Amino acid sequence: MRELSSELSQVYRWIAEQAGLNQTDLMGLYFINRADGTATPKSLAEHLGLTTGATAILLNRLEARDYIVRTPHPTDRRGVLLSLGQAAREQEFLKLREKLFRLNADVIADLSPDEAVIVRRFIVRIVTNTRDSLRQFRTTEAAKGLRSKSE
Repeated sequence: MRELSSELSQVYRWIAEQAGLNQTDLMGLYFINRADGTATPKSLAEHLGLTTGATAILLNRLEARDYIVRTPHPTDRRGVLLSLGQAAREQEFLKLREKLFRLNADVIADLSPDEAVIVRRFIVRIVTNTRDSLRQFRTTEAAKGLRSKSE
């Protein structure tokens, strides 16, 4: 798992370099793309583990390059929805991820149906547990930081 994580980090670093982005911006674009018009600045901040200020800077940077578009939320008059801008949709870097997934198609195809179920269940559980644990850790650490500042 550690080696896979390291290799995936290298892949994303390379894709970010090719796109002229930093990794956080790239991960933000992937999140916005997957959300398909439902991403908000708050959900993006939570996903990336950024403060609201850092998220605002990231969004300003991406908007200036036409990589994202902010539109008013249809039911929350103070809210904003995020979607990909024209420049991002025209870039190959969002498609590179899919190409890299296809490179592993033979490995996945070699699994029996029973093996595929076990592997899928394992990966889903590891990803879910890691994501939930990280969110809880961030929340706990943020609360500790607020307590220590007020003391």
